[in-house]
Amino acid sequence: MSIRNKIQNVPVGLERNMSVSFWWFFDKKPAKAIIESKIYDRYHDISLLLEIDLSKQVIVDCEIEERRTPFATCPGAIQNYNFLNGTKLNRPALDIAIKQFIAHSKHGCIRIDQLLYYAVDNFVSALGYELKSRELPREWNEEYHTQDSKPFEKRSAAVHQWWIKDRVMKNSCYTMSENFEDESSRNELKGAMSITPLLLGLRKGK
Repeated sequence: MSIRNKIQNVPVGLERNMSVSFWWFFDKKPAKAIIESKIYDRYHDISLLLEIDLSKQVIVDCEIEERRTPFATCPGAIQNYNFLNGTKLNRPALDIAIKQFIAHSKHGCIRIDQLLYYAVDNFVSALGYELKSRELPREWNEEYHTQDSKPFEKRSAAVHQWWIKDRVMKNSCYTMSENFEDESSRNELKGAMSITPLLLGLRKGK
């Protein structure tokens, strides 16, 4: 029997949803981003808001909103996350900071920790999708379907190679593996900026 069939007629015990949204402010000096990472279930309704200095990839401001928590004491953990200001927005830096300031999460919140990791794990992809909408010629962007669009198969192949050529994305997952590199499909989008040069440019103030 499939796993799906085993739960077909059984009420769900807990359904937990997480989401993340990004706002980009490339026209600011320095360029900034705001991230909202949210968790929602029958016990939790929590938002983590992060303001990011893209030139340094550092958290410059943090807000935590707890609209629903399992216990009245839960919001007491919010004040213990002030250490986030000045922390680099990457997995190793957050791991070190959480272990240093909230040892074993005794004074923290496992859900806030989850929201932090959810935000950072989706940051590069979100930046890539934003960059794709700005940088790729519309006729080559596989998300648009117009009279001027190239055949979808060619667009999809070209955009795939655009992602793979980026240093951050290359070998990050199965489909970004160098085993799928194809120079001929990449030719059409060679001039489009990729994620790593953009981040380097932001760090240099360009």
